[in-house]
Amino acid sequence: MSTTYQSHRSLEEWPTATAMPVEEGIFRWQLSRTSEPARARTTAASAPGVQKTSSLYWTIVILWLLLIGAFTSASVTTLAHAISHAEPPAVIALLVVNGIFISYFWLNGVKDLVYVFYYYARRRSLGGGAAMVPRRADDATPPVLLLYCTANDFSEDSLLRSIQQDYSNARLVILDDSSDADMKARVDAFASIHGAQVIRRPDRIGFKAGNLNNYLAGRSDYEYFVLLDSDEIIPPNFIDRALDYFAATDQIGIVQANHQASRNRTRFMKLFARGVDSHWPTYQAVKQAAGFMSLLGHGAMVSRKCYEAAGGFPHVVAEDLCFSIEARTAGLFTAFAEDITCEEEYPVDYLAFKKRHSKWTQGNLEFIRAYTRKIARSNMTWFEKLDIVLFTYNLPLTAFFALYIVLNVVAFPVLGYEPHYPTWLLIPTLTFLLSPMLNDIVYHWRRISPATLAWYLVNTFVLYGSMFFVSLHASIRGMLGVKAVFIITPKETQSVHLGTAIAHNRREIAFAAVLVAIAIATTHSPLPVIMIAVPSFLSIYLTLMTATRKPIARHNLGAVTFVTWEELVSAGR
Repeated sequence: MSTTYQSHRSLEEWPTATAMPVEEGIFRWQLSRTSEPARARTTAASAPGVQKTSSLYWTIVILWLLLIGAFTSASVTTLAHAISHAEPPAVIALLVVNGIFISYFWLNGVKDLVYVFYYYARRRSLGGGAAMVPRRADDATPPVLLLYCTANDFSEDSLLRSIQQDYSNARLVILDDSSDADMKARVDAFASIHGAQVIRRPDRIGFKAGNLNNYLAGRSDYEYFVLLDSDEIIPPNFIDRALDYFAATDQIGIVQANHQASRNRTRFMKLFARGVDSHWPTYQAVKQAAGFMSLLGHGAMVSRKCYEAAGGFPHVVAEDLCFSIEARTAGLFTAFAEDITCEEEYPVDYLAFKKRHSKWTQGNLEFIRAYTRKIARSNMTWFEKLDIVLFTYNLPLTAFFALYIVLNVVAFPVLGYEPHYPTWLLIPTLTFLLSPMLNDIVYHWRRISPATLAWYLVNTFVLYGSMFFVSLHASIRGMLGVKAVFIITPKETQSVHLGTAIAHNRREIAFAAVLVAIAIATTHSPLPVIMIAVPSFLSIYLTLMTATRKPIARHNLGAVTFVTWEELVSAGR
């Protein structure tokens, strides 16, 4: 017998917040579970996430040093030419800075290429990490909390699917930071129906980290908790399978699940969500084996032992990364469970994507200031530290890229000097410029048509190229001491037309226009800045990828059939 869940009560029918259960808000599902023969406990050395190899980063470093050797030879020739012609000290200094930038850019490029080759060369062994994790030896059911974090973005659809767990001892707690009265009422209605506990706090200190700590600090009535973002959908076996990873070795403190993009309801989502599907298995599997595997904020399970050892979640925007470092410092690792696949939503439109990118850039810069020294002094391996640097310093260093553009487009022409490098330098530079898309190419090569893949790659290049101003703006604000802000990515799109698209991207357009004007004035050509300017102008095109309406769909979850709030509202019912 199926039950229809319809979240369309009138406001008068919704229970108030004071009616929420406190400790008695417990839900339980006793679903059938296939018993499997118990196997021997996995050794710590073979457990995913614990035993790492330095071979990946030795390969990256050696290849990079070989390239830098050839580049250094060319740079020395250029410097010697400048010195022999009595060029001013400013030119010599700028040539040195130019060389530093190119060297770092090449290091990131080598990393992107080697990461992908490493994964596909060792895909069976890397993907087999999950198979190495056997069923736990007993059927113990320690208490688990499902912590659903929301702030004016509650989704009945996502949460209802997530709580259908093949596990008998789970408790749902909704950590509601919403300020909107209607959203609070929806949360209360859901909690009343499903016996969940709702926690609201009087302030918003510490963003998501503060929300989690507000509930978890000092508690001992659980052994593990699951992190759910508002759009997260975890599979029914999530808790049950994650416990197998924890049982494999006591050195695992976090189990991070795999993810795919779903519910792609706008043209923007349908086009770009492919990047989620290709990114997760490749990069997280390699990080687990040969880099720094981090909690990624959602679709993850954490032990109470790990939470207490890390001292709770740091009150920063990048709370997941910082928490992972604190856990690693305490001797606990993050395991990537490739065989547990969750669903997440890609940003609903370009404006939502910009907000998320700005949050990530601010968070990374805040992280650099707060954690660089701690990372250097930590007991992590050298290649874990390098992995953190290469993956977290790249967004804020966009400001450094801006400096590089200024050097070549403005400073050198003003000083009357034109640097001369060998033509062969263009080969690695262009290769590394496109290297972040290699994984998408390999992953989707047999999954979609060549024309579709080409269209996706061109648009992806435009999308991330258009983020230059966003990264630069967020980086400069951070360097000036402006505190990072946890920006909630919007979950609903908005109707836009050409005028509003221009208005929303006026800063990017103005920035691109100024760059082109400077390039023409100093070099008599826009070509030096064309790869920044064109994507910035095309932000208008990206913004106009508006939503497409979908018909109402009833979602069947075995014993539960429901219609989502969003579908009912959009249909006017």
